[in-house]
Amino acid sequence: MLVVAALAAAVVVPRLLWHRFLDPFEDGYQNWWIASTLVETGRYEDLYSGMTRGNWLPGYHAFAAILVAGFGGHVMPVLKAANLGLSLGTTAVVYALAKPRGRDVALLAATLFALSPADIVIASFATPDSLTLFAAFSGVLLVERRPFGVRRSQILASVAFLVAATLRYEAWGFLAVYVVASIGSKRIVWRDALLLAAPAAVFAAAWFAWTSPNGFLPAIVIDQTSTDVRYKETIGVLAPAGERVAGFLAWYLGWTPFALPAIAWAGWKERRSPWTALLLAAYAALGAYAALGFGHPSARYVHLTVPIVCVFAASAVLHVRSVPANLPRLAGPRRLVVPASIAVAFLLGVLIVTPTPAPGTLLSGMERAGTYLEGLALPEGRILVTESPIAAYYSGYPASRMLGSYYLPTDPAAAEQVLVDRAAYVVMVTVPYYRLRSLFPSLADGADGHHLRLLFDATGPEYELGAPRVLVFEVVP
Repeated sequence: MLVVAALAAAVVVPRLLWHRFLDPFEDGYQNWWIASTLVETGRYEDLYSGMTRGNWLPGYHAFAAILVAGFGGHVMPVLKAANLGLSLGTTAVVYALAKPRGRDVALLAATLFALSPADIVIASFATPDSLTLFAAFSGVLLVERRPFGVRRSQILASVAFLVAATLRYEAWGFLAVYVVASIGSKRIVWRDALLLAAPAAVFAAAWFAWTSPNGFLPAIVIDQTSTDVRYKETIGVLAPAGERVAGFLAWYLGWTPFALPAIAWAGWKERRSPWTALLLAAYAALGAYAALGFGHPSARYVHLTVPIVCVFAASAVLHVRSVPANLPRLAGPRRLVVPASIAVAFLLGVLIVTPTPAPGTLLSGMERAGTYLEGLALPEGRILVTESPIAAYYSGYPASRMLGSYYLPTDPAAAEQVLVDRAAYVVMVTVPYYRLRSLFPSLADGADGHHLRLLFDATGPEYELGAPRVLVFEVVP
């Protein structure tokens, strides 16, 4: 029981410490907005930037909508608490997957996962990553350990894989590689593969069909993820592909050093394992994604490798401890390899929960803008036009009565008329390619004009660190 309590504390404490920070990006708040709109109106749409056209998958929004319906509109703490519970569940799954390798390997693998900087950070966002990880590896556990018998376990695994497939596109690749590699290693036969993959494949086909009026699905996704890359290329500040990939690898391995022994172990002892195929495919896909300019590499895109890294790294560390038995002078260092690994993991966990500056610093102005709007009533029949989901969340306004500037016409006169006809307040974020700055560049310095009167400049000291200005305007006749 003491070991279980220690593992639970290793999961809960660092993630709660990260929960105290403002998110460093706005996807979680955009997910809240979509889910809340679904509950309020019954319509599945993204009123901020149209991500429900195929850019994002619908599974997490359905999950979040259930929590919104049960706990009320402003449920960011509940969404984050759900992720904490999912991290606890995934820790148990990692332990169960590693258990046949020995109890020591299982305990070390679970500890490495609990203290993983990637999961500590990602589990603090209201995004589908934690649910995807739990669903995907629950499916793997059901396939490989068969706790309910072969057929029943496979049926449950197919459901878990289906859930994962509704959450993130990476899960599609995960399932395809895992099933094909499992057939190749003779862990399953084709009949089993069809059962495991069929529900997810049907969903993927249906999703392609449903989104087809918006364009070719891969093109929709790439167009969204490459926006910043294309902008930087346009203004001549985009680093070469090799430099971008190398920079990411240096950062990733600094925070995920156990990936190195995991890769070595995969190449030495587990070359035919489906897990090795998953690990290498994820890294290769991320490298190609960055090199081709489809977007910036991110640890989120290889989050599905974290349990594999933990199990393989734990296997490698315990193997080092056990050999070579015929060299007594190495007995002391061998005994220290496990405590040293735990110490490194603990140190990384401490470092990730004590960052300077705090995560979300660059988005602080958006929170201030929302808090300011909270004190202003939204007139009947009027909406808030905002370029920040964080500002939308903290305003306290109904999700269905807010709109992103993405939906404004590209003609300045037409956009101005829409604001006069429909809006009460406007939140402008002065990112160069955002719609309001493109339409009304003179407003970026806080000047009045175009039927907009400045109420509050939410910009703070983060502006000196490179954050955009955040301005709250009132629409006047």
